Amino acid sequence: MNRKKKWIALVLAGTMAFGLYGCKGGNDPGENRDRIQGEKTSCLTEGIQAGSSNAKEPDDVFRKAYGQFAAGLFRETYKTGAEFISPYSAYAALAMVLNGADGATLEDMCKTFGLSADELNAYLKVFADRYNNGQSVTVANSVWFNGSFREEVRKEFLQTVAGYYSAEAFSADFSDPKTLGDMNAWVEEKTLGRIKDMLDQLDAGAVMVLFNTLTFDGKWADPFDKEATKEEDFRKAGGQTGRVQMMSGEAEAYFESETYIGFEKNYEDGFYFRAYLPKEGYTAKQLAEALSGDQLANPGTYDGKAYVKMPKITLKSNMMDLIPALTALGMGSAFGGAANFSRITNSGVPILISEVNQKTYLEIDEEGTKAATATEVGLRCYAAAPVPVNHTVVLDSPFIYMICDRTTDIPLFIGIYE
Repeated sequence: MNRKKKWIALVLAGTMAFGLYGCKGGNDPGENRDRIQGEKTSCLTEGIQAGSSNAKEPDDVFRKAYGQFAAGLFRETYKTGAEFISPYSAYAALAMVLNGADGATLEDMCKTFGLSADELNAYLKVFADRYNNGQSVTVANSVWFNGSFREEVRKEFLQTVAGYYSAEAFSADFSDPKTLGDMNAWVEEKTLGRIKDMLDQLDAGAVMVLFNTLTFDGKWADPFDKEATKEEDFRKAGGQTGRVQMMSGEAEAYFESETYIGFEKNYEDGFYFRAYLPKEGYTAKQLAEALSGDQLANPGTYDGKAYVKMPKITLKSNMMDLIPALTALGMGSAFGGAANFSRITNSGVPILISEVNQKTYLEIDEEGTKAATATEVGLRCYAAAPVPVNHTVVLDSPFIYMICDRTTDIPLFIGIYE
């Protein structure tokens, strides 16, 4: 008689807020340790040196792989109503989990990410290191194991997530309500209070919960003049007209292609905002559905500066389920009975990913941008402008926008305003 397999859920939580709680690290090690480590929460990374592995500077190989993933994830999540996502948070959170995958699951995840596990780890370590050096972006990672699996966690997995991602790992009793409170408090603090109540419940039978947090606080290099902001019309996707607070000013770069025009406006600290406005005859929906990695790497022909008008934006997303999008991108085997994450624990109990969710926060005004995101998983070349030419781009109808890293030219956030 065949024994029915007992599948244990692997829960990953990626929260875009870049900061870290921990038993030996973070913003205030002692305070965090005292608050998180209690009778039922203990550290599993004692003796493991965080950030101790070798890094590889992102190159064209990485930009192509990440660009394809980012564009694909946005296309697929847009189909289910997502307005603003963080491809980076999902990429980083799942990359950590990938280190516990094997067999066909590992192959499928590597194909989806466009890189091998070793390549992913080396590239992403650069971000884990760079984004914790007082810039506009901060990042943090933590892994929480259910207490009953404490002795089964593979040391190699802990070494990889600590060495490349500066993640800390904890053992806690998932049946204790205090553990859920501790996890949500970690996310809220690391997102500077922008992502609250990341989890509303915790599966007592889950093996692991993983968090990747990312926050962005960017000041415009050339701020908009508050006195120039006026209430103006915005033509919505459905044809209706609404009133928005419209900012106006200059952007450092203008570009265009056959289907859209756009601009890039710099933040301080090497980041920039990019917007794609459909040309007459095209819609933002069509741009979103056809967005490609090539359009992220090279959005079009650059031609000097632009005078721009854009609305102030404030949004807080509901929880977004990323599993349908990730399945469409090719990693469906990680979510079902064929999943293989045997390199996480020694228990031999089959593990699968049961949830991959994300929450986002965005606030854009005359001074700059504040953003945060949380991914919960139950786990760009720039061409110099020739001769400056004045252009005008008025974002008074639906458009696609991004917050990008100038050093690597990759989008950390992608959204659509319609």
